[in-house]
Order: sequence, then C-alpha cells, then structure tokens
Amino acid sequence: MNETSQSEATEPVFAAGLFTQKRTAKKLIDDSRTDTDFYLFLATAVFITTIGLILDNPIVIIGAMLVAPILFPILALGLGVVTTSRDAINRALLILTKSFAVGVVVAFITSFFINSGTDGFTGQLELLTDPNLSLFFLISFAAGIIASFSWVKEDTALSLPGVAITVSLVPPLAAIGISLALLSTELLVGSLLLFFINLLGVVLASVVIFSLFDFSEVRAYQDRKIREEEAEMEAAREEKQERKNDVS
Repeated sequence: MNETSQSEATEPVFAAGLFTQKRTAKKLIDDSRTDTDFYLFLATAVFITTIGLILDNPIVIIGAMLVAPILFPILALGLGVVTTSRDAINRALLILTKSFAVGVVVAFITSFFINSGTDGFTGQLELLTDPNLSLFFLISFAAGIIASFSWVKEDTALSLPGVAITVSLVPPLAAIGISLALLSTELLVGSLLLFFINLLGVVLASVVIFSLFDFSEVRAYQDRKIREEEAEMEAAREEKQERKNDVS
C-alpha cells in the first residue's frame, strides 16, 4: 500500500499515456463537431447573452456562457498547432469562423428587434467599449491552462463549467452583433479586440499544456479521426440528397 501511494505521489504532473492522448484528441473532435446540436447551443447562448447585455443582467449572461460550446474548437485549434496537423488547424479555424458568423448574426437580429439603442449603452456594454486587454489576456490564458489540463485529466473535468464562465468569449461575440445593430464603432472595436484577445489567450495556453503532455505523437490518429468525420458527414449529405430525389 505504501509503495503504491509513493508511486502515485511521484507520478509526473504532465504525464499522459498514448491511450489518454488519443481519448483527448477524439473527445475534442467529437465535441467540436458542427452538427445541429452545436449550432443550437451556440445560437441559444448568444441569444440569451444578447438579452442579458441589453437588460444589464450579469446573471443571465453567466448562465448563457455555460451553454456555449465555442471553447471546444478553440482547444482543438491548440491541439492542432501542437500536432502540426494542417487538417486539424483548418478544421478548427473553419468551425470558429462559422461560429463567429452565426453568433454575430444571432446577436444582430436579436438586438435589432429589441431595439436597445433608445436608452444608450447599459453598464455591461460600457465595460466592453474599453476593456483592459492585458488583464483579460492573462485571465483567458490562465483559464485556458485549466481547460486544457482538465481535458487531459478526466478527474478534473468538473472545473470546465467554471472555465467557460471565466473565458469571456460569448459576451464580446454578442456585443459585436449589438454594435452592428446600434452602428457603434466604439463598441465594435472594443468587442472585437476583447474576443480575439481571449481567443489568443486560450489557444496559447492550450498549446503550452498539450506540448507539456507531449501530444505531438498523435497527429496520425487525429488526422484519421478527422477524415472519418468528413466521410460520415459526406455520407449523411448523400443520403439526404437521395431522400430528396426520391420525394421529388
């Protein structure tokens, strides 16, 4: 018993076997997959966040941040950088681009119909017009460290909801759509800077953690899983098209 406890105590912090590395890579690919559920959760999170910003209600904003799945493709991007996988990097960037577009459109439409510009900016929106970028970068970097570490170590995964709240990705994304509806250059610039600073912080943190866990050896497995995903999506599209042809 003592020998077992001693071996566990001396186990390196950044130790992950090949099975753990493959499991982490597969889970990131699965959870960042842009299916209907992904966009439904993203659109809902942005919709709620937009209303929370307009109502100046931080509780509503925090609740919406727990729903958003945008953290997953960001971590997948960091893993792709570590494994130097062009397929993984391109896939993550494409997902983030689509997520960004969906979020901005949802926030714009929501803000446009609610017409929040009559009484000026709320307190929450004021904070986004001139954010402290250096502090937000440090916060997002620290949160990215915890998120990446939790993703590898399943026994610490309970910290992920807290990370989702700490990393302010959804509020600036929603604020970008609001700024377009209000035609506010000040809010647009501040929100864009904050969004990309937070994005950069998490990506850099994930690169550091995945490098320390030596994920560079799972590139072949990662690329194979991405190709399998693409084949499944292509087969689903063909099946859908065949159903349409049968109906017509």
